[in-house]
Amino acid sequence: MTKRSLIGHSCWAAVAVAAFAFGAMREKGNSSSAGDLSSRTAGKSAGSRAQGASGSGSGSNPLSGRAGRSGVVRSGGGEFRAALTQEQLAGIAHQAFRSGNPLERRSAFGQLLESLTVENAGSILVLLKENKPDKDQWRDFHYAWGGLDGNAALGHAMKSKEYDLAYTMSGWAAANPHEARQFLQNLPEDVQTDRELLKRSLVAGMADRDTGLATDFVFELAAQGDRRAGDYLGEVTGEVLRSMGTEEAALWAQGLPDGELKGAAMDRVANNFVNRDPEAAAAWAQQFAGESYAARVIEEVGDEWAERNPVAAVDWLESLPSGRGQSMGLTSAYGEWSRRDPVAAGERIASMPRSPQRDSAISGYVSSLSYRDPAAAIEWANSIAQDSVRDRALTRAGQQLFRRDAEAARQWVATSGLSAEAQRAVLNPPRRR
Repeated sequence: MTKRSLIGHSCWAAVAVAAFAFGAMREKGNSSSAGDLSSRTAGKSAGSRAQGASGSGSGSNPLSGRAGRSGVVRSGGGEFRAALTQEQLAGIAHQAFRSGNPLERRSAFGQLLESLTVENAGSILVLLKENKPDKDQWRDFHYAWGGLDGNAALGHAMKSKEYDLAYTMSGWAAANPHEARQFLQNLPEDVQTDRELLKRSLVAGMADRDTGLATDFVFELAAQGDRRAGDYLGEVTGEVLRSMGTEEAALWAQGLPDGELKGAAMDRVANNFVNRDPEAAAAWAQQFAGESYAARVIEEVGDEWAERNPVAAVDWLESLPSGRGQSMGLTSAYGEWSRRDPVAAGERIASMPRSPQRDSAISGYVSSLSYRDPAAAIEWANSIAQDSVRDRALTRAGQQLFRRDAEAARQWVATSGLSAEAQRAVLNPPRRR
């Protein structure tokens, strides 16, 4: 099964918009402000994620559209009013963290973010620390501060011990992507910070604003030889899935330039697709069964589908053209099937003629069986016709035997016929995670 790791880049808009909208209904005369905020945060599309944000580096907050650098706040109706005093901010913070009503807490916290300016950001940060915000509130504040005043916010994040680098950079990139990118490119080499985290967060923030812009940036990184470009595109793909839905995301992914990055994006979509509708996901993936970049897509669909209906998944995989995708898919599907019903999976394999497909099926079967019965797994592995596939399966099974009975593994490996390198791998299995 393919595992994903994603940074916790902020999706604060849904929380803040809901909170502020609720508060706006309670605040006389502020209904137009709520409408302004909603249009700037909820009305994002895949092609332009933050139409209200300024990409010129002006520093206006794309998330609220109300708090500016000058210490005055502009309402949705266009009029200006003075920024809140420290006493007023403290009162809102007290309600945001101490009110017994959860709706009032969320509304007040949304108002606190709405009141954010360059001048009072430090004061609001102090109020947050005094009231011990939860991780979502901490994330939302730094995302908003990054969008308002990226240089100051990120400067603080790089010096502080709090884990707020990712949130701050994402907020900055969502508001001023070119400015945030320039900052990272010009960051002196002697500055000690997590550059990988900053780059990933930059992509995530760009995707919040404009998935097209983020996609272009990732392909640019790939052209420069960045080995993590596939991971970065995963951030973009996640945002496309969230904002466009599975079917539209599938069309977006298949429209990318052919290659490894396209395969990585399609793999991420496939994981989402097959969990919703395995048959539809299989029909979509089958179009690309002959493409080298889509091997992981076929594997992902087969693997996830086998968790629900292994017979259907295997039937589908066997119907595909021979190739790496089918081979990987059969290995994963039989691994899942063996975990759930080893007898049925074994009977299906026994009925298959000798072929590369059967070898792939046994390989997956052995990978699961070796945890329960390494001796039986070794017997099955020995029936694999292809030398390379058989040796890998025997090595995995032998490692499980060594973990259970080291002496038995030493006796077996001496007569196993494995290469010296494979024998060393059996007697030195990797430490389990």
